[in-house]
Amino acid sequence: MKRTLTFIFIATLFFTLFLTPKAFAHELFIEVKEDRQTGELRIDVLWGHIRDFLEVANYEDFELFVRDPGGNVEQLELEGIGVQGRAHLIPQTEGEYVFLANRKAGTYTPGDGITRLSVQMAKTVYHVGDGPETVSQPVDLLLDIVPETSVKNFDIGTFKGNVLLNGSTIAEATVTAYGPKDEILEGTTDSDGAFEFEITSNGQWLLKANIETEESGNVDGGDYELTSRTSTLLIDNTKEAPATTTSTTNANPFTLITILVIGLLLGSALTFMFTKGKK
Repeated sequence: MKRTLTFIFIATLFFTLFLTPKAFAHELFIEVKEDRQTGELRIDVLWGHIRDFLEVANYEDFELFVRDPGGNVEQLELEGIGVQGRAHLIPQTEGEYVFLANRKAGTYTPGDGITRLSVQMAKTVYHVGDGPETVSQPVDLLLDIVPETSVKNFDIGTFKGNVLLNGSTIAEATVTAYGPKDEILEGTTDSDGAFEFEITSNGQWLLKANIETEESGNVDGGDYELTSRTSTLLIDNTKEAPATTTSTTNANPFTLITILVIGLLLGSALTFMFTKGKK
């Protein structure tokens, strides 16, 4: 009987630690939705996994900025709404509004036992009317994904871009693209800092660039041996996407299956213990 309980406990622990979304690295990303009646933009800063799992985060750890079509940059005030930080903006001119965010740096220790400093950034673009496109111009992010392909009119096909570190292109940065149909595309930047992916479906695509350097130090009283910098770019080639659709309401089928399995295992353990207690 003890062996049975031990097996159930280990199986439950395995599913909880290794097969749930919390087992994977979180990303910082930005979503923008427009109120079609008022024209007001709702900007959400999120931390977790797009279309899957969002971590309850302290919105005070986030900073959000916007660059308007004229190149002016201002910081937007965030408020805590649910698991994300939220801001609002009423566009004054037509063109591209580039939103960028930073998250307060912190340490984490993955499976290899080496503590890292995690520095996370995010960017997305929202088009208002028929104004000029400015997304190919770098923004004030330490690590920046700069598209060469127009994100305004992009459908499917080859998407090209560059990764910049401190304003200069960087080679061998890891670049990953997460697609709406659970696609995962991976690559590295070439000697010129360039990358390209073949986008084959419509929806939200989250592009992520990462570099890891041997920079050690101390933050908030904790030591770290390496520094990991991650930046994301959210692009949306959805055709006539409903204005009320958000990734916070979508659940990956894998997540639902995992939760079901965990529930069954826990239920089996409780039933076994109850039955044993009656004997």
